[in-house]
Amino acid sequence: MGLSPSLMWAQTQDTLKARALEEVSVTAVRASADAPIAQVTVGLKTINENFNGQDGAFLLERLTPSLVSYSESGTNFSNYGQMRLRGIDQTRINITLNGVPLNDMIDQGVFFSNFTDFGNSIQSVQIQRGVGTSSNGVASYAGSVNFQSLSLLQEGPSAEVQFTGGSFNTARASAEVHTGLQENRTAFYARMSRLQSDGYREHSGTESNSLFFSGGYFGEKQSLKFTGFAGNTKNDLAYSPVSLSLIEDNPRTNVLMENDIDDFSQYLFQLEHTWRLSSNSAWSNTLYYGGAGGDFPFSYVDSSTATNLTTINYPLNNQHTGWLSNFSYQSNLGLFNLGLHAYTFVRENIEYVEPNNLDPYYEDQSTKDEFSAFLKWEKSFGPLKLFADLQVRQVQLALGGDADFLGEDPNIPVRDYFFVNPKAGISYNIRSKGQVYASFGRSGREPTRTDILGSLQVNASNISDIRNVNSVEAEFVNDLELGTRWQWDALKLDANLFYMTFENEIAPIGVYIPEGFYQVYLNQESSFRRGLELMLTYPFMKRFEIQAQGAYLDAQISQYAPANQEIVYRDISPILSPNFNASLQFTYRPISSVRLAWRGRYLSEQAMELSDDPLMVPSSFILDFMADWNFIGDHVLSLQINNLSDELYYTYGAPDFNGGPAFLVQAPINIYGSVRFVF
Repeated sequence: MGLSPSLMWAQTQDTLKARALEEVSVTAVRASADAPIAQVTVGLKTINENFNGQDGAFLLERLTPSLVSYSESGTNFSNYGQMRLRGIDQTRINITLNGVPLNDMIDQGVFFSNFTDFGNSIQSVQIQRGVGTSSNGVASYAGSVNFQSLSLLQEGPSAEVQFTGGSFNTARASAEVHTGLQENRTAFYARMSRLQSDGYREHSGTESNSLFFSGGYFGEKQSLKFTGFAGNTKNDLAYSPVSLSLIEDNPRTNVLMENDIDDFSQYLFQLEHTWRLSSNSAWSNTLYYGGAGGDFPFSYVDSSTATNLTTINYPLNNQHTGWLSNFSYQSNLGLFNLGLHAYTFVRENIEYVEPNNLDPYYEDQSTKDEFSAFLKWEKSFGPLKLFADLQVRQVQLALGGDADFLGEDPNIPVRDYFFVNPKAGISYNIRSKGQVYASFGRSGREPTRTDILGSLQVNASNISDIRNVNSVEAEFVNDLELGTRWQWDALKLDANLFYMTFENEIAPIGVYIPEGFYQVYLNQESSFRRGLELMLTYPFMKRFEIQAQGAYLDAQISQYAPANQEIVYRDISPILSPNFNASLQFTYRPISSVRLAWRGRYLSEQAMELSDDPLMVPSSFILDFMADWNFIGDHVLSLQINNLSDELYYTYGAPDFNGGPAFLVQAPINIYGSVRFVF
């Protein structure tokens, strides 16, 4: 016997109220759909169409302009991957899950490899390019990425299993269960995944496992939700670019030792309480605890040892504890959102020669504490909408050293940073067809541990610079965005112009330190990045659709003087900042349950060093094919063929030790099949 219409309506209303509570913490750090911010927000349907188990960076690359990723193993699935947004590296991108930071606070990067299959547990993601709106965690310097975990409030219980197999002995399996919202107002979700792959490049494989869990109680006005994940990954290390001469002999070359396999784990647990105080106000508080740690070995041939092979291990451990609070209030004066965030982050770095793990020759501990607050306001005046946002961040970074290793007390002063980050914008709706907007934002960013040390350790060659709190100063970006969004019937078009100027940008422009194989990071002269970003979607003739995204980037550094050289370069391009980056996808649906798609991606050449005549990463054009078939209800069978033309290409490069070009080769033609069973 079915439910009566009145009971079904009541249950639907309960679900809508609960979902509003579930999304309070996410909306606090996201821009609204009509905010004057360069942004894209995609939901579960789009994520499922683009996700087949790949690293998070490669999923994001398909969703937004101006983002370029690369893989150390050569594949989208396994080992470490990195991304750059508007040519700016990943440590300058703020990344959160339900408003909780995912970045390592001291190194400021994110390693999706540590928690594989992450995209399977995501309900939606918003990518903001440029300074954007205030968020929690590291500075939104190049942009921000906010993930929302899978909603607990689906209609009824379900279960799902997925299997993927393909090139380079890749295999992925996952299983998940949802309870949906129960009569007692509780709901739960859990997923387990395993991934293994040999990787394309020699000894660049991965073995990883992950667990994602969430559960909660959703009352009339209050909810309590727990979300957590844990992952462990063993990667054959392949982070070194390979000289072109070796690539020409064997594109799969990996110059690192075969026994260099890391073993890393990462976890995050967050407990969120949300209280709907009234029809126009809500208050959310989240406590979270996370951490990461593991081994990172480096082996080399040592003629002084009997085995001629010495392995140094560089294990590290992080602990991250924090609290964030968001209060929203809607009145005749507009929508107000107040956010507070406080955390402490502890990092332990160790070095020892294998197998002497109980007798390290180097050990230090660093601590970073932060308190930040933001206030956002927006209000509509007919077709006109105003937006304002002010963030303050107080950061304290205490770096440690090893007195026994250094031979003296490190005596490193604590570094204090205080940032005031204003943002403001205006948008205007033109009838029901479109919108134009403009915004300006400023953001400051403190240096990372590596920026300051120029090495993995505090040693005799860098201690004097480390003691100087002004050796590497904070960097700042001023970001002007002008854009428009239009929709004519089925055609959707987003266009955005940006102009970013940088002060004291932190860059690898100092001398090389042989002990750490690092180049010293220093503040460089003023620079700018400006460009145009486009996104277009056009379905036509019921069965066809075109999706396009593209970016033009013009970037320039006013002046660069290489360390220990009597030469000055003026008006040169920064590294790994391509002028053109574009993709075009053509989709055909012969029947409603089948989707066929072809995607082409063009990336122009990129400089890999600062010079008037730099070494270049060559341009590339890659063509992919995707097919999906929904059968017997919600089951899905999919096929993906990447690099159809079997091109030898790269998206990342750096000079080798002899001053020649070196690259990370991306995979030739590769094929993956997946099946998803939904019950």
